[in-house]
Amino acid sequence: MVHLPRPDDAVLLDRTGRLTQAARQLATFQPPEPVTTAQQLTNELTNWALMLAHVLARGEIARAHALLHTVIAPQQLQLCRLLRNSTAHWLTPSRALEQDLPHTDRHRYAATTAAARDQDVRTAARNSWRWSRDLAAEAADRWTIHLPHELHEQISSRLNDPR
Repeated sequence: MVHLPRPDDAVLLDRTGRLTQAARQLATFQPPEPVTTAQQLTNELTNWALMLAHVLARGEIARAHALLHTVIAPQQLQLCRLLRNSTAHWLTPSRALEQDLPHTDRHRYAATTAAARDQDVRTAARNSWRWSRDLAAEAADRWTIHLPHELHEQISSRLNDPR
């Protein structure tokens, strides 16, 4: 998934020319394969949401906050971009978000962010999981990927626990 739009600018020193030649092969962006990528992202979002639920149950608010922003959000944005056919900023999915994604998606993304305060993080976590499930359902409808519905329900129950 590495993409170097200007490969000659990426190579600082190349005594043999082999590095420059290899870098030039990365000049053409190859979008991700939708079905396999959607399945992988939905699986990873499920895994990370389960971890998030456990972290919150232990009262680790700062860790949950970091998990939401550094792990879960980028994968959500990648799945969203895949569904919207907007994969040009794949490796940095928040880049140009305001121009690339519809208002509804931007609004859903904003609802998954929070200050690192207990109730704010818990609300963001629930919003995040709802959006992950909606994106996963959309991907499943489009590409017939498998979703572990029972596990999804268990995660929802854990995140909705008011502890």
